Amino acid sequence: MSRSTGDEMLDEMLGGGVPEGRTLLVRGPSGVGKSRLAMQFLDAGADADEDCLYVTTDEPLGVVRTSLDPAERITLAAVHRDTSGGGGVRFVTADGADTIPFGSLIERLSEDQWDRLVVDGAGGLVELAPDRERGRHGRFHLLERLDDHETTAVLTATDDEPESVARLAHGVVDCWREEVEGDARPFCRVEKLRSRDHDTRRHALAHDDDGVAVSAREWATHEDPFRTGIPGLDDLTGGFVRNGTTLLEHDGTADHWPFTAALTARAVEQDAPVVLVTAPGTLVNRVDGLLAEAVAPVTELMDRNLLYLIDPISRSPNEPVVASLDSDNVVLQAEEGSIQEAFRTLVAELGGRVEEAVAIIEHSAMAHLVTENESRQLYYWADGNVMNGEYDLTLVLAGDRSVAGDRLTAFFSGVADQVMRTWRGSDELQYLSVPKSPAGTPGHTRVVEPLEDPPYVQLR
Repeated sequence: MSRSTGDEMLDEMLGGGVPEGRTLLVRGPSGVGKSRLAMQFLDAGADADEDCLYVTTDEPLGVVRTSLDPAERITLAAVHRDTSGGGGVRFVTADGADTIPFGSLIERLSEDQWDRLVVDGAGGLVELAPDRERGRHGRFHLLERLDDHETTAVLTATDDEPESVARLAHGVVDCWREEVEGDARPFCRVEKLRSRDHDTRRHALAHDDDGVAVSAREWATHEDPFRTGIPGLDDLTGGFVRNGTTLLEHDGTADHWPFTAALTARAVEQDAPVVLVTAPGTLVNRVDGLLAEAVAPVTELMDRNLLYLIDPISRSPNEPVVASLDSDNVVLQAEEGSIQEAFRTLVAELGGRVEEAVAIIEHSAMAHLVTENESRQLYYWADGNVMNGEYDLTLVLAGDRSVAGDRLTAFFSGVADQVMRTWRGSDELQYLSVPKSPAGTPGHTRVVEPLEDPPYVQLR
């Protein structure tokens, strides 16, 4: 269960809101929006008829009412040291003020009568104690007591607070300012949230007269992507873009075939034929190894007219690896005269026979046939003549940046509807990110974990 923060995007970042009965720390410099976010958390509680307490350690109540405009159901309190000489802590509310020992303050703040609690300026609690050691112990005791009850709490703190506060909190949201083209912009990120999947990307904060809001990064606009069945990938990307182009960029050391083979398997299951542009050796070895257990061997898929090969390597149909394949499903570039003519031949072959198809082009396999400019021309030709043909087409271009070069890869990234990028890091782990997607949530990076059984990978 979760309690809403009062901001839809922040709730989404937290995986639904602040975990019920837990404590969230919001930290950052003065003026970035911490207090407003905290008050909006209480406003959401008031809207749900919950009992809410707001406590400030560094501002008078009048300032809080004026600057934060709390809902009427929220109980406001200000705490500060008693300066009359008697010691203790002054606890001030709209109903009056009394002086209590520091230990009693901690107990009062953590009473189980509150559904939601905000301590605005959690660092100030330490300053209210007779000495800093008792202050730190009291703050620890507060968090401990809150966890024992069902109170859901938000604490705010500045950047200079000790890390012990962050360690004690169940979750941490960091806020900061960053200069962007000469303009200081506020941002936030979920730095920590125990036992829950959450969004770790940075988001912009937007201030207006109604408060502070976490800005959405993007919204999915493509409603019918081609899903792969790979755990984590479909959630991240939505799937490959139907009637669109996906660039799957890899660095040569990271294997892209588990992703494209999973797409092939899903297409076959839906009786949609798949066109592969790759070396025939790759087809009968790597691709066959991935598809044989998932759906069927490549030779069987060709017999069923569900798999076609445009071969940019072989010079003759009599070459051993090509001779073992169904000749009706293999188009040799060498015989057609150009890779574009090979595409044209196969497009005409499928026309009128299918309603949907998938095409996967391994750019490295045909890089020896086309220059950089010819690659651009080929893309525009395909976009104008193939993507708007008689059937729906999902087009995937697998490109190795070290082969294609930075300029051509940048071109493909710009014109593609979706961009996925996979690489192997210096730690030898394979990663996948989604810089661009109309169907998913760009900005995330995941670890690619190999599996023994189809689909052979999952994202963590």
